[in-house]
Amino acid sequence: MHDDDIYPLPASLFPLAESVSAGIALHRGGKILFANQTMARLTGYSPAELSALDYWAFFQPNAQARIQERSEAHLRDDAPVCRCETAIVTRQGDLRWVELSISHQDILGECTVIGCFIDVTIRKQAEAAQQQAQQLLTQIIDGDPVPTLVIDARHTVTHWNHACEQVIGIPTSEMVGSSRQWAAFYPSERPIMADLIVSGKIDSLLHLYGDKKLRRSPVIDGAYEAEDFFPRMGEHGRWLFFTAAPLRNALGEVIGAIETLQDITERKNAEMELLAMQADLEAKVTRRTAQLQQAKASLEQDIARRETAETELLKRYAELTELNCRLQETQQQLVQSEKLASIGQLAAGVAHEINNPIGYVNSNIRSLQGYMAQMQAVLDVYEACSAALPANEQARIAAARKAADFDFLREDIGQLISESQEGTERVSKIVQDLRDFSRADTSQEWQAADLHHGLDSTLNIANNEIKYKADVVREYGNLPLVECLLPQLNQVFMNLFVNAAQAMPDDRHGTITVRTGTAGEDVWIEVADNGSGMPPEVRDRIFDPFFTTKPVGKGTGLGLSLSYGIIQKHQGQIAVSSTPGVGTTFRITLPIHRQAPAGAPQ
Repeated sequence: MHDDDIYPLPASLFPLAESVSAGIALHRGGKILFANQTMARLTGYSPAELSALDYWAFFQPNAQARIQERSEAHLRDDAPVCRCETAIVTRQGDLRWVELSISHQDILGECTVIGCFIDVTIRKQAEAAQQQAQQLLTQIIDGDPVPTLVIDARHTVTHWNHACEQVIGIPTSEMVGSSRQWAAFYPSERPIMADLIVSGKIDSLLHLYGDKKLRRSPVIDGAYEAEDFFPRMGEHGRWLFFTAAPLRNALGEVIGAIETLQDITERKNAEMELLAMQADLEAKVTRRTAQLQQAKASLEQDIARRETAETELLKRYAELTELNCRLQETQQQLVQSEKLASIGQLAAGVAHEINNPIGYVNSNIRSLQGYMAQMQAVLDVYEACSAALPANEQARIAAARKAADFDFLREDIGQLISESQEGTERVSKIVQDLRDFSRADTSQEWQAADLHHGLDSTLNIANNEIKYKADVVREYGNLPLVECLLPQLNQVFMNLFVNAAQAMPDDRHGTITVRTGTAGEDVWIEVADNGSGMPPEVRDRIFDPFFTTKPVGKGTGLGLSLSYGIIQKHQGQIAVSSTPGVGTTFRITLPIHRQAPAGAPQ
């Protein structure tokens, strides 16, 4: 029978063909004799168009010969039903994958080939996408410089990248496809973290690692981290850090796990070395502390001996003046030194040492003044009674009075006692100013204080440094009591006064002006001088630690830096303005009532 003799078969012959979801196409080696509606939808051709097409027109050239050969075998009635997956081209030129079943049947007395087409395009696309994703995952894992392994839901190793191979020393070929991932780490079989995640039993198996070795990842949900030492790895063993995370499908089911590891041996060795160094350092500190305690005991003995010697020296009034001079020299050295943290302690100690002897010297002078008054009264009575003595006795008395210049002595003794009393009172005033300046005998507590009193006492202490360089002008406003640590503010004032005096040129006597006032809830203090001033590059760095323009040995560069810290501690501000050749002004602003630090009890 020739192709020209074949006509399309009517659809009425195949009523069941329209009820199936697969495409049906009949042929006898040439044109399509019949195609159901499903076949029309699959190919995009109408049934009439299909009946005009050759059966092989759907298939790609590389598949046509194979399909034609199988169809001819069925036409010879010597082939069983065969199935294959192939691609067809639709009327729009699209490529669709189908599962093709080829069989034959006698229809109207002729052997007819039946082609059954089931559309599997979506499945093929999904398989291709999955294969592409698998290839991409393999490339990513293999190219990752971090040692990485992957197991599936059956605990079988699916990936063992090159980095893992290099660190652990087991080739990929031995591990992929096996379930012996434990052998890389342990001498006997036990689950690794990836196995525990896949099995879902990691929470119940924490004892295998211990609380410190296994912990939940803070970054990845469901992931865990651990570190452990493996003595069988390398020459001396290795420390490894692990991270394991679950792999899930679209339904959220765990289908495997990925585990990465990192060699942290060097870090662990460094940590152990640091611990050893810390222990050694602590031992050295302990030894050094004992040495310092011994030195402290020796220093206390020296101080006790010095205090005893000073007490003996201070018993004499003549040596009191010498000690006062030493005090002034010590005070000047302390003011010039920028180590402000020690001035209060030294000043308070000296003041305490002077206060006791000057007290009883002052008391003795007052007693002596009273005694002299009594002696004067006795002398007055004696002189009144001397007229009754014989003439020769009166002559002897007159000669003795003249030889001793008794009238002058009697008048001068009273003046000497008054001058001595004035001197001891002045020393007492200096001692009191030292105690007020240092306040070392009181606790460093925040108290409402009179800043004018602190300024005056500090100026009195610094007078020896200032009086040869400048005059002090006080322009005080009305200041309320300010909540502060007055000894620390006195140190700031001392530093500003001394700096102002040292800024005066040698060829003239300058002026230091101290101003005060209030501004809302704040008070301000200004210390201005008409000295040399500062250029901008110096002014911008004066609060930097260790920055100084003084010659070597004259300053440490810490004075203004410490002052800045003290003002910051008081929640205030310190600012400076300066013009070369004109002078410098420091302005301090302080709150009257400081705010309690955050978290401090109210």
